[in-house]
Amino acid sequence: MRMDDYDETTIKDIITRMIDAWNRGDGAQFAAPFTEGADFIAFEGTHLKGRKQIREFHQRLFDSEFKGTRLEGAPKFVHFLGPAVAVMYAWGTTTLKGQTNASPSRDSMQLFIVTKHEGEWLCDAMLNARRITMEQQLFQDEFATLSVGDQHEVTHRVVSMRH
Repeated sequence: MRMDDYDETTIKDIITRMIDAWNRGDGAQFAAPFTEGADFIAFEGTHLKGRKQIREFHQRLFDSEFKGTRLEGAPKFVHFLGPAVAVMYAWGTTTLKGQTNASPSRDSMQLFIVTKHEGEWLCDAMLNARRITMEQQLFQDEFATLSVGDQHEVTHRVVSMRH
């Protein structure tokens, strides 16, 4: 089902609003496009329920390990399922503080379910998943078979290779 361009643009603007809020470190504005009871699945699997949890979770990140990071992204497409419900697919990546470019390990894809509430499009659900290559997945599979001590050793060696 194809809706008008205004609705599609309004839905796509949700991503822009979230990116702007992230880059300002504003958890309340980041969570603003979500409904009060929205479901948000973070990249590592954390399930946040409702705008309040989404706001608090992200504000903690913005005030600590993600302080000074920069988010980039854009919608890929919007697919209308009806006059008041749509699916939006988007991509995003985060550049860490002190870096010039985002690492490919920070690339994510997002799937949104958005519905129209009293004339306003809001997110009812979002799934944020990291994009990884098959080689990265195979490495993770092998890494997981190592003992905790060996995992620490591999991590130490990889980190030391960067310095």
